[in-house]
Parts: sequence; C-alpha cells; structure tokens
Amino acid sequence: MTHDTDTMFPEKIRKLCVSINGSESGVLIRESQYVYSYDREYPEQLPVGLFLSPDQMVHRSSDLFSVMDQNLPEGYLFQRIKDFFPKQKITDMHLLALIGDNGIGRLGFHLQGEGKRPSPPAISRDEILNSPDGVMVFDNLVRHYLSSGIGISGVQPKIMVPERATVPIPNLIVKAGSDEYEDQACNEFVCMSAAKNAQIKVPEFDLSHDGKMLVLDRFDVTSDHQRLGFEDVASLFGLHVRDRLSDRKYHGSYEDIATLLLSIGLPREDLEEFFTQVAFSVMVRNGDAHMKNFGVLYRSRNDIRLAPMYDVLTTAIYKYEKFGGGPIVVDNTLALRLMKQSRTKGYPTRKDLLSFGHLKCQVKKPELILDRIAQAMNETLAQMKQDERIPRTLLDKLAASWSTGLMYSPTPSRLR
Repeated sequence: MTHDTDTMFPEKIRKLCVSINGSESGVLIRESQYVYSYDREYPEQLPVGLFLSPDQMVHRSSDLFSVMDQNLPEGYLFQRIKDFFPKQKITDMHLLALIGDNGIGRLGFHLQGEGKRPSPPAISRDEILNSPDGVMVFDNLVRHYLSSGIGISGVQPKIMVPERATVPIPNLIVKAGSDEYEDQACNEFVCMSAAKNAQIKVPEFDLSHDGKMLVLDRFDVTSDHQRLGFEDVASLFGLHVRDRLSDRKYHGSYEDIATLLLSIGLPREDLEEFFTQVAFSVMVRNGDAHMKNFGVLYRSRNDIRLAPMYDVLTTAIYKYEKFGGGPIVVDNTLALRLMKQSRTKGYPTRKDLLSFGHLKCQVKKPELILDRIAQAMNETLAQMKQDERIPRTLLDKLAASWSTGLMYSPTPSRLR
C-alpha cells in the first residue's frame, strides 16, 4: 500500500481542530509553545483533560499537553508510520492528525477544513480469532488501518479496528507478540484470565486460534458508543514518556500513584481496586506495571473512575541484556518502587504489600485480596492446561514464576 504523502499531510502543521466525542471543542496551535484555546461559542465545555479546565479558556505549554501526548505511537507502530510516509518529516502534530478520532479517550484531531475520512473496512472478531495465520493477518490490519488513524500507544505491536460497519469508531484492540518476548500474546491471555478470575475489572478479551493475537474490547467506549475521557497516570503526572524519555515511566512509586488518585477524587472502592491491580502484578511477577499501565476514565471532573486492568503479563520468564552489552539477566524487579522511601524496585514482602494496601490504599482487609488472587492463579493454570492454544512450555514457566507469588497468600495451594 502506498500513499502520496504530499497530499496526505502538509509539510508543516501549525494548527489542529480538537473535538470531544465528535463535537468541536477548540484549537491546538504549535507556535514557540503549544497553545490550546477552547472555543468561546460553547460555554458548556467538557474538559479536554482533567488539568486543562475550560474555566481557563487558553492553556500554554512548552511541550505537547500530556493528555494529547499519551496516545502518540512509539516503537513498532511509529516505525511503521515512518515507513508508510517515507518522505514526510513526522512531527507530533502530524501524529495527532493521523490519529484523528481513533485515540483512546474522547479527543479527536483534524486539519482545519478536512472532510470526513472514509471509514476503514470492518473486520469481525471471529474473522480475526479464527485466522489460520495470525502474523499475516496482523500485518494486513496494520497496513489497512494506518491510513485511517491508529490511535494507540505503546511499544508492543497493536492496532485498533472496527468490528462492525455500524460502529462509528474502532472498537477492538488487536495485539500481536514481538520477537523479543516468546508467546507474548498467550502470556498476556493467561494473565488476563487470572485477573478476571480474581474479580479484577478487565476488558473483554480472547486469544486467536493460533495463539498469535490477543483481541480486546476498548474499555473507554460505552454501550451506546460514547467515548469516555481517559488519562494514564504518566499523563496525570504531566510526564512525557516516549522515545528517549521512555525511562520516565519507570520513575516513582506505587505510593505516589495512590496519593495522586486520592488527590483527584477517586472513590475509595477504586483505590482498593488499584491496590488489587498492584498486588496482582506483584504476585504474577509482572515487572512492567509502569506509569502508563494504570489510568482513569471520566465523564467530568467530578466523575472519575479507575480504568480496568490492561497490558499485564509475567515478565519474569524473560531474560534481557543488562546495560547494553552487559550480562543476560532475568527480569526480577518491579517497574516502580512500592513506597516512596523504598531503596530498590525489588518485589516486596507480604508484610510490606499488606502495609501498602492498608495505609496507602485504605483497604480494610488486604490479606483477603491476596488470598483471592492466589486462588485465581491456581484455578487459571489448571484451566489453561485444557486450552490447546497455550504452549505447555509456557505454562511450565508461568507455574515456576507464580510459585513465588503464591507465597503472598498465607496458605498457598500447590500449583496444579
């Protein structure tokens, strides 16, 4: 697939119209600074971001506003975009224009005067799941949907697609594995299944027939196709964490996140859910639960809820090269420190995890949550032995890694 990039985008983009759920909100201008101006014709404005209130009509920033920056593609998709537009110098404004209405959350970005883009062809969930060659299907999806907007960030290969022609926005997230992490889609499927069994809120998900693709429902879209506001924790902290700044998402602590969530008015039951997500990552040895892998959904500043759990897998089964050219080591640390005063990112003791839940997340009986997670881990591994899509070698590796996590429950059952 080729495109005339000169007609696709101008060489420089200085101004973009910004919409919320398809309704005009204001304009984003790139000058010496980024300037966002709410449209004064609409006094009853929804906020573009939790910290970009329409009470102040004009906002300025030396960097792209974090609520907009959070969805810009990186890694695999960013490289595919550069390949797709080989003669185009791709700026953040170009990436926003490419995202269009397809970003996670409710913001849309358009060139002034741009007509409605043609809707991409729908592809059913069953067609994706039952494909005989997941790798080829995923590559075809990427080529098809780059031209209509991508709208999803992260290093792992993933793309959003519409399931039905009657759905006005892409409603499925399709994720593929990567060369660095063997059986990645299966790994995430098992972890998501364990989270669901542990009564953790997760989007609907399924694994393709060949185990190469994970398909998830978008969690930011309501049943009547209205998009909710979404911000990940990195965005709430005002961090820019792409490309050379990507290590910033690994700075800080889970205590910092809990404090932030309290400060923006997250309900207490959702703070308990946050503890449950952290505890689950600890117990399944997910060392990549960083600042971008937690987020909030909202309709207004007074209606904020924790987003479902997403992007979770057991990283402890993978090895990596330390410090570029250094020794090959196992991933045996958390993405963040548990507490602000923690000296390392090492996995916490049961006592420290319970203290975090009780003191920082206001959980009355955190030990019951650890028991529930342990039971779900056991049940899930037993279930997965009956699933022919999951390699037995992967299950053996997960069982070995999870055996340590099960010790957080006082009476852990043996892995079956």
